[in-house]
Amino acid sequence: MRLVPGASALAGVALLLLGGCATTQISSEWRNPAFSGGFLHGHYVLVVCQARDESLRRICEDRLSRQLGNGGAAGIQSYSFPDFPPGGIAGPAETEAAVRSVGAVAVVSAQLVPSDFAVISPGPQVGFGVGGGSASGGYHGGGFSFGGFGLSFPVGGATATQPMSLSASLSDAASGVLVWSGSATAPAASDVAGQVSALARVIVDAWQRAGLLGTCGGSAGGSRGNTGDCR
Repeated sequence: MRLVPGASALAGVALLLLGGCATTQISSEWRNPAFSGGFLHGHYVLVVCQARDESLRRICEDRLSRQLGNGGAAGIQSYSFPDFPPGGIAGPAETEAAVRSVGAVAVVSAQLVPSDFAVISPGPQVGFGVGGGSASGGYHGGGFSFGGFGLSFPVGGATATQPMSLSASLSDAASGVLVWSGSATAPAASDVAGQVSALARVIVDAWQRAGLLGTCGGSAGGSRGNTGDCR
């Protein structure tokens, strides 16, 4: 059977197009064994997210806080502090001030990053181009080509979505010691808020499996401050 020129490129694009079938999952994880026994349960946790724009930052902090609440802790969004630096980019002094004001036992620092690769939907119509690489009309119309292989789309008939990753570290507020670090990836989707929700869920689920959230005494909520003790 004769191979069509550009077949390897087609295979790579096909994998990219099928990427949306993947599931949101933890891609890397590290845990400090010195912390367990429901370390977070019944306590306040300062949640700080960094993202490409303010709306994504706030969605990220909201979703992580909600998932912490489901696990028995109370997440406090950094954007709720008027003096907290824009974009969640804070130094030790600002973070420590926020921690003291709520009596948080831990700080979550997270970075929400969209992938550089776009997934195209609906699938492209495959055509052949002439050597080199070129583009016309962007992802939403026209086509682009590379290495003698071209992709063409119906005008107005293609949309691009991006996979997304959330990297997070959880630190003990009193000592600054790293408790947990890891990242999760979500497949491309048109619902960005849904991607962030799924990422927050798998991150907090990982904390649950690590024993950092538990069923010991105390309840999250009420006035700001220490809401319980978990031994």
